[in-house]
Amino acid sequence: MGVEFMNHIIHYVTTNFKKIFHTVCTEIISCIQGTALHFVLVAAFLGTLNHFLYFLSGQSPIIALFCPVNESVWEHLKLLYFPFLFVSIWEYLSLHPVVLPFFYCRYLGVLLGMFFTVSVFYTYSGILGQNFLILDILLFYSSVIFSFGMSEYISGKTRSPHETEPGFVVSLWLITSFFFFVFTCFPPDLPLFYSA
Repeated sequence: MGVEFMNHIIHYVTTNFKKIFHTVCTEIISCIQGTALHFVLVAAFLGTLNHFLYFLSGQSPIIALFCPVNESVWEHLKLLYFPFLFVSIWEYLSLHPVVLPFFYCRYLGVLLGMFFTVSVFYTYSGILGQNFLILDILLFYSSVIFSFGMSEYISGKTRSPHETEPGFVVSLWLITSFFFFVFTCFPPDLPLFYSA
């Protein structure tokens, strides 16, 4: 049953690849229309570079706070979170949107992007019984696009009473960064933190 289902999916994708590819590209463009494409590309590039910086730095403890130090799912969320934060700061300095709503929506976008990464990774690796490098790479790039797309969607659809509270918005980013720093040094004994 499972093999027949997978064969059906593979057949459908291969015979309709052009149509699927066009649909996906159209959806991606519409999701990030509020964001200049170069910000998305820079975030993807920085995330890719981030994967190698810890070892290129000679395993610097400071670099370790911002870059993956092992192959755990948690550490690989840094590939999305910190480049997204840095690009958001650059985007704000370039475009000067209203600061608090902008960073609030960007935070929710990256939070949803990290949830997307974790849920898709565990779903596909659970179904297939293992993870594959090419799928992990595609998942990372999809998560970057998803984060920007959700951030733009939220900014157009939602208003929060906390958007005007600077302490709340700054705290969201600082607390999340703090958790990355602490769990890099003291990873909990949970599967999310196990190195593959």
